Amino acid sequence: MRILPSLAFLLSISFAALAADTPNVVIILADDYGYGSAGCYGADGKLIQTPNIDRLAREGRRFTDANTTSSVCSPTRYSVVTGRYCWRTSLTSGVLSTFSPLHIETTRLNMASLLKKHGYQTAAIGKWHLGYGSSNGSPKWRTDYSAEISPGPLDIGFDYHFGVPANHGDVAGVYVENRFVYGLRSGNIPEGMKIPGPDTDNTDFKSTYTKDDTEGGRADPIPLDAPRRVNERVMPVLTSKAAGWISQQKKDTPFFLYYTPVAVHNPVTPDKDMAGKSAAGPYGDWIQELDRSVGGVLKALDDAGLAQDTLVMLSSDNGGVFHPEREMPQTTAFKAGLKVNGDLRGSKHSVWQGGFQVPFLARWPAKIPAGTVCDDMISLADILATTAAIVGEKLPAAGTAAEDSHNALPALLGTKDAPPTREHMIVHSSDGTFAIRKGKWKWVEGVPVSDIKPGVRKTRADEFKPQLFNLKDDPAEVTDVAAKHPEVVKELSMLLNRYRDGGYSREMPPVVEKKAAALEPLAGTPVVEADFKSMPPKPWTALQGEWKVRDDAIWGAQLKNQKNGSTLRGPLPITDGVLEYDLNLHTAGRHSLRIATAGGKHSFRVVVSSAQIEIAKNPDQGEEQNKVVPLAREKLRLDTKAWHTLRITFAGDQITAQINGTTVKGTHPVIGEAKEQANLIVFDGEAGFRNLRVVK
Repeated sequence: MRILPSLAFLLSISFAALAADTPNVVIILADDYGYGSAGCYGADGKLIQTPNIDRLAREGRRFTDANTTSSVCSPTRYSVVTGRYCWRTSLTSGVLSTFSPLHIETTRLNMASLLKKHGYQTAAIGKWHLGYGSSNGSPKWRTDYSAEISPGPLDIGFDYHFGVPANHGDVAGVYVENRFVYGLRSGNIPEGMKIPGPDTDNTDFKSTYTKDDTEGGRADPIPLDAPRRVNERVMPVLTSKAAGWISQQKKDTPFFLYYTPVAVHNPVTPDKDMAGKSAAGPYGDWIQELDRSVGGVLKALDDAGLAQDTLVMLSSDNGGVFHPEREMPQTTAFKAGLKVNGDLRGSKHSVWQGGFQVPFLARWPAKIPAGTVCDDMISLADILATTAAIVGEKLPAAGTAAEDSHNALPALLGTKDAPPTREHMIVHSSDGTFAIRKGKWKWVEGVPVSDIKPGVRKTRADEFKPQLFNLKDDPAEVTDVAAKHPEVVKELSMLLNRYRDGGYSREMPPVVEKKAAALEPLAGTPVVEADFKSMPPKPWTALQGEWKVRDDAIWGAQLKNQKNGSTLRGPLPITDGVLEYDLNLHTAGRHSLRIATAGGKHSFRVVVSSAQIEIAKNPDQGEEQNKVVPLAREKLRLDTKAWHTLRITFAGDQITAQINGTTVKGTHPVIGEAKEQANLIVFDGEAGFRNLRVVK
């Protein structure tokens, strides 16, 4: 057992001895691994075999109510590493792209930097999906995989990195080792540097990587002069790298391994020697591939004589994929009898428990009682605070780091009469829908980001309304009891807003009084005024959709089966000046202000949703639609039921858009041309407008 020279006193005298521990820490974070996909969580042994994962349960502690922070990967991975809800960042829905910059600030406390401070060797091996590089602020910026990739894992505390940039089957089709694509042969490589790579005859790699290798076969891979991944060999390669790194560690130096297998994410590609081994089809084989990888890590610990003093935590970034209406490997497994997410409702992406409640196993032979079960509600965001407690590190103020991480160490150790790890927990779906849990209750706010796709808005409509569930009596979330318990709805709604607005939830934040972001009074010579209390006269024209006046505003709605948005066209007779109006997104997915220059040859647009504002130049007449030129983009958060003033300022070739305290600027020669028309366009629902003014 390694001892630190001096450590802070922990929660109580009962933890004083534990505060001196520096166990090795191994996190195994699987991908899309559902609650019912292991033998120790109820999977039928006749369908799949998970002996290594079951071994962790037998030799450690199995949690029945462990939850991810998001029902998709990047946000949960951010939370695991930082102890912070990812929706507090610019990523308020969906996931990061293969070309996103590093999403973790290099100065932010995280698992690697925390343990590095305590003398640990650190490594991140496997799926990364937290971005590489530093954006210059331009919406055109993309990670350049042909050059040095920095900042990245090595810049936040990891000593070694070998990983898949985003997803299994991503468009990169390569591995990244430390700061360069593994085996990169040409590109922006410093003179005289040779990038390490595999032997030319290594069958774990190939020379070409095509659209067929990507997830769903939907995208063309990026061109790179580097060895390409072989999908069926990705898991063996990652397992070998993880096990090899463990074998290199010295017994007198603690280590932290953040190991993130790509299994069981699509595409489902078990290695040839695993194919056909399960009775649940290829997906069952894929699960067993994951289990074999877990076994490889455990064997490496055993062989090195390190198992006794190593804390191994296994979980998943979100629930499993479950769409029985679609023909896919998971459906084949389901038809064979495998309940990917057990009896939980929903799937990856959703706001239901099937998207969040995941396996969580913790083994630390020196401390954790073997073969035990814990029903405590925990979040994967709690791993950081728990680790800090183990090494005796006092966390900084809740508003500065580990904002949403609670110490689950008593739950891990099975400490008798310990209070619950947390009384409340926030979860967040891929669509940006919030839910909060407290005790037996789960309240779904039911408000997604406004710019979700129409198809998603339709297929997941049952998630987009306020609902209350009693998970103790109704774990499958069948019956909405909000009408019977309005006091619970009120309490949880207020609690959600307080934690959301307060910036942290590790402690109770002060109440934040929201104030509307005020703009300076509009100055200039008025050239257009339309209060929209009635239908505006010509030259205003309603071109598409339905336009009605109510409540002293004009409301536009895109009709069903209408391809283009609902459009109201009006005059904009200025070159430089300001256009301003009040906007209420209401049920609309987004609003686009399309501005045409004199003669109609050029146009540009400002697009506003509840989560983002962006500026772009539109394709010119005769150009392909993909010739859009992004000029600026910024995340924001709008209350879709409230009125917000949108102000657009034109000065030469620069455009500035302001709304709700967010300012975004773009530059293009077309902006400096004389304007002629302003088109107010509404997509995917209804939005309102009032008090439009133009000055110069």
